[in-house]
This record gives sequence, structure tokens and C-alpha cells, in this order.
Amino acid sequence: MLTRLRDAADLVATHPDAPECVPALREVHRRLTDEVLPHEAAEERQLYPALAGPLGSDEATSTMSRGHVEIKRLVDRIGGHLAQNPDGRLRPDEIPDLLAALYGLDAVMRLHLAQEEEDYFSLSPAEGRPGDGR
Repeated sequence: MLTRLRDAADLVATHPDAPECVPALREVHRRLTDEVLPHEAAEERQLYPALAGPLGSDEATSTMSRGHVEIKRLVDRIGGHLAQNPDGRLRPDEIPDLLAALYGLDAVMRLHLAQEEEDYFSLSPAEGRPGDGR
């Protein structure tokens, strides 16, 4: 998903008038809304409450929850741009904000995934952790 998101952002940055640009954005947005957002919502409902005990409190997942909020906000912002372009063409005045949302979402999702990995590793026994030299 991250590769497709980055590819769509790069396409908007380099060829915003290309005929495949808006369809690529629509496909990325569809996958974000159909796959990523439901996954994040399920983590909020099921995983994070279950992690509260092992991590010591529900505050331990608050940064992860905030990441979910930001991911949704950026996905919605991309969706807003797409809704304003039913003819399949991007307006030059909207490209900077669309790029900010696309590249911002890429950065937030990469950080979020790294934080999830770090949190999950903190729950596993020390033996066999990546980078522990064993």
C-alpha cells in the first residue's frame, strides 16, 4: 500500500495532467478507505484495549491512537480533493495541498508502522528480538 501511495504522490508531483493520474489517486483512496481505515478501526476496538494491561495502561497506546486519527484525517483530505474533480482532472491550485496530504500520509503511515513494530517487540521476550545479537 505504501508503495502505491508514494507512486501516486510522485505521479501528481511530476505529471498532474497525465490521464492516469486521477484514476491512480482514486484507486489508492479506495484501498485506503476499504483496507487501511477498517484495519485501524479494528485496532482501536480490539487490539489497543487488549494491550492496555501488558503495557501498563491505556495511555501506552495513545500515540498510536493519535496516529489513527491523523491517518483518517489525511485520507479524508485526499477524498475531498477527489470529490471536487468529477471530470478526472486536477486543478493546478489544489496540487500543493493534495501533495501535502499524500506525502504527509506516507510519512505518518511509515512512522505508525515503525511505532507498532516497536510496541509489539516490547511485548515479546528479549530472546530472538531483532537487533539483539542473538
